[in-house]
Amino acid sequence: MRESVLVFSLTWIVAIQRGLCGKLERVAQRPNNVLDDYYAYRHISIIHFNVPDCTVAAAFKFIVNEEKTGGIGRCASRNVSLFLKSGSLPFIRPDGSKIAAKLMKGRRRYYSLMMESNGDEYAIKIDAPPPGDWYAVAFRSWTDPDNGKITQQGLGATCDTVLDAELLLESASTVSLVDRKMEKFEVHMNESVDSAVMQLLVPEEFVDSSLRLKSSCGEECKIAVHVTAEDHLAGAIVNTTNATVFFKPYSDAFHYVTLRLLSGESSNVSLQLVDGSSVAEGQVKSVNLMRKSLPDFFLFDYEHLRENSTKPSAFNLTADTLSVLSFEIGRVYDVGGTLTLGFKLVDAENAEKKSIVVVACISLGYYSNITAGGGCARTDNTTAGDIYVNSTGPGVVHVPFPEPGIWHVSLRAFCEEEGCHCVASCLNGTTCEDCDCMSPCEARLESRVSSLPCIEGRCNSHGKCMHYMSGGFVFGACHCSGAYRGFDCADDTYVLAGSEVIVHVLMLTFSNLAFIGSIYVAVRREYFTEAIVYAAVMFFSTFYHACEAGEDLYSVCIMRLSVLQFCDFFNALLSIWVTLVAMASFGPKITAFCQIAGAVVLAMSAEMDRTALWVFLLPAVTGSVLIGLSWAVRCKRRATVRYPSRPYRSVYFPAGLLLVSLGLVCYAFLQTRRNYYIVHSLWHVCVAVGVVLLLPKRQYMK
Repeated sequence: MRESVLVFSLTWIVAIQRGLCGKLERVAQRPNNVLDDYYAYRHISIIHFNVPDCTVAAAFKFIVNEEKTGGIGRCASRNVSLFLKSGSLPFIRPDGSKIAAKLMKGRRRYYSLMMESNGDEYAIKIDAPPPGDWYAVAFRSWTDPDNGKITQQGLGATCDTVLDAELLLESASTVSLVDRKMEKFEVHMNESVDSAVMQLLVPEEFVDSSLRLKSSCGEECKIAVHVTAEDHLAGAIVNTTNATVFFKPYSDAFHYVTLRLLSGESSNVSLQLVDGSSVAEGQVKSVNLMRKSLPDFFLFDYEHLRENSTKPSAFNLTADTLSVLSFEIGRVYDVGGTLTLGFKLVDAENAEKKSIVVVACISLGYYSNITAGGGCARTDNTTAGDIYVNSTGPGVVHVPFPEPGIWHVSLRAFCEEEGCHCVASCLNGTTCEDCDCMSPCEARLESRVSSLPCIEGRCNSHGKCMHYMSGGFVFGACHCSGAYRGFDCADDTYVLAGSEVIVHVLMLTFSNLAFIGSIYVAVRREYFTEAIVYAAVMFFSTFYHACEAGEDLYSVCIMRLSVLQFCDFFNALLSIWVTLVAMASFGPKITAFCQIAGAVVLAMSAEMDRTALWVFLLPAVTGSVLIGLSWAVRCKRRATVRYPSRPYRSVYFPAGLLLVSLGLVCYAFLQTRRNYYIVHSLWHVCVAVGVVLLLPKRQYMK
């Protein structure tokens, strides 16, 4: 595939020099796609395009902006990641998370684009794009969650990252439907007819094919040639009069030969399709499968049924034939889940005696031959098998978001001699071609070809498999619990050890014991209402953190977490309010009125949006205004600014204000996911000690 990427790049460089980009016409727009921060695959936004047949070139253009929705200040640009793939959703892991399940390698390539949300235009340009569905998935780029700041909502600007996308296409100057019975087909190219597309159906008996090209313009000409089916199969830049392009054709599928004249005045180009198979492939036996669709998204099975039987049955692998299972994955509705392929030897005891190993090669569009060394003969190389099955148990591989089309599974059984290491060598990438200690033999095999969301409908024991919708398309993804992550919730990188969880829980809960001092001082100074509020703060904050900080290991939840959270926030707000009212030093009637009125308003505010900045500012600003009015009235009556008394005015009030301000700065600006348990515990202590300093003795306020 690296050669194909090079061809794409070279073609577009030369095309730009000739001014061919002016032929691109906009055919589709996908505006106003709001992107989320990436923490798991479920946070992607899907943008869908459809590329018609016989398209010479496609340009996918993207512009990302920040749109302010609230808060203070301007929106800063953010990094955005986008991945583009034909046929199905690109399976990506931008966070590098581990997956426990075995996944199929060598999938169809996808394109990636790293952008900034600053309004600049970005583009992915592709020559001879495969026709059909194209999916782009985009999101705000992944960052280490441990380093992410926990900021108070409303302190900065609240912004949406919005992606606008559009598709531009270049159509061919001439399009031809070629009869496969023709030995040769010709096309004349010049500056006005500089691109051509030939559509043909390659015969099924062509296992390997080549396309022979002859041009009439000599070495001064450069012609780009691409062969495309449901995927890009081959590409080259030809600058000779005779050239050959090799490719492996898809079975029972239309193929498109795209030509573009890059340099030279004109050229007559003749093309001839040739069967490139130089060695007999041997006998191939098809194993018929029947589809059973279930009434839910991307749930289906392909089963091997014998005659009129309704239950799946095993089938035989013979020594002299290559057995091939074929099944179809449909467009759109089949690609949102995970395809699972599994095989199991029926007579395990006999297989163990004979040391039988079954090699399975999975491919899309064509079947792969299996070498004598237990490898899979791919388009341009030989790789290890996708599944190896022996007597120890079944072999399984998963294909997340499978590409649509006809899939093929080639199967062959080998009997290994004692001490044979050919399969191990093939898996290590040393040799897969030949083997002297393995010989083809017979075996009996059971198959399982099924589609489910996530990995077989599960996310290990650390998450729940869910259906998500984006851009009108449904896909399955895991919602991991605790700090687990990854496509199957198997990555425990951010999962804390038991001792670490205990430290976090103890610090966040026992730091609330600092409020015992606040309660004691409030009672000694006869602030009984305030003492009850401080006791409530200590109680609910302690049990809220005991419930949420335990990582499902050491959690102590005396009631629902949502109830504990509300009580924690409400009583924290109420403690701020009653402390400020006490500092205002009104008479008992006005104080009681203010306390009750504040409790009603703060309860409503905490229920509306308990994390917003205005919810914290409401009691703080209102209480500060009340203090200012009360103290100003008393200073005016006494004709002095020396109020309250000197110890409180000069020592306790500034010290308490400084301490609470320090806690607020830590709470609002310094918290990250990594240091949360330290900074938040410090906030508890600062507030509790600050209350001791700010709650005045009654004689200071006379």
